[in-house]
This record gives sequence, C-alpha cells and structure tokens, in this order.
Amino acid sequence: MKSNSTMINALLKKETFFLVLVLFSLTSINALAVERELVTITNDDTPTVFKMVIDTDNNSDIQKFYKDTYERNKRTSREIIPLDKIVDGVNLEKRDKYEIVNLKSDNFAAHNGGDIELDTLYNGAKGTRKSYDLEIERIGDSWEIQKDGRPVKVLHLKSNKVFLLGTVGIKDIEVKK
Repeated sequence: MKSNSTMINALLKKETFFLVLVLFSLTSINALAVERELVTITNDDTPTVFKMVIDTDNNSDIQKFYKDTYERNKRTSREIIPLDKIVDGVNLEKRDKYEIVNLKSDNFAAHNGGDIELDTLYNGAKGTRKSYDLEIERIGDSWEIQKDGRPVKVLHLKSNKVFLLGTVGIKDIEVKK
C-alpha cells in the first residue's frame, strides 16, 4: 500500500499537469491572433505618426482594426476601429469640428479585404473634400494596402496651406512603398 505522501505527490503532479495544460490551451488561443501593421500615415504639419494595425485570427481573417498614434517613436494611444462601421464610414482624424480623414468601404470583408475610400478635408474654409481610392488586399495569409495594384507602406499627407489662414486641409497624399 502506498504511503499518504506518495499518493499526495502523485495527485499534485496530476493536478499540476492538468493546470499546465489548461493554461497552455488558454494562452494558445491568444497566440493564434497575429497583429500586423498595414500602413504608416505621416504628415508635413506635425511630427505625429499614425499606424493602421490589424489583428488576424488563425485563418488570417481580420478580427480588429486599430489606429495607433505615435509621438517621438513612442505609441501614445490606440483606438479600435469597429469592422462593422467601415461600411458606414469611420473618422480617423478630427481637429476641432473638422473631420480631417475618413475611411469607408462599400465592399469590405474580413476574409478577403476590399476597396477603401480615404476621404480627406481639402479646404476647411470652403468645405471642400478630396477622395483617394485604395485597396486592402489579402495575399495568401498576409495583408497589404494597395494603390493602383501596388503595395503601399507609407501614406504621407501633404498640407494645403493658404496665405494668412495657414493649414486649411490636405492638399494631396504621397504614396510610398
């Protein structure tokens, strides 16, 4: 007959093994989600940098969009962009009462991407806007932003400056690989 201490040790080993298995299975679920940077957005008006980031599941389908804000190479904030709101349009940047940059897609799907319209304030004094057509494309298990079928890593927003008023909007977007 086994002693009580031997039985207790065997039971503890089984419980420890079971606990390790449970913890491993719980953490492996999170390990399946992969965070990927899609595009960096810079501008010539401020040193602030934005990065559009996605979380994908084990099928590489997009689960979440984020807009990360960086000041001096340090992330200062993260905003979740709800996937279901992209069809209606999502504001990415707002200053005072002005929506500077909006994002919209009429055909976005989490498993294969879609067309994206980047709508920008061209001139806040006149209320004019300008749009740019981009695509979010799935390439195998990875994702990328494209302009005219070419990959884009950086979008640089060029300020629209008017004499006496200063910056009134975004004049153009420079696409960089």
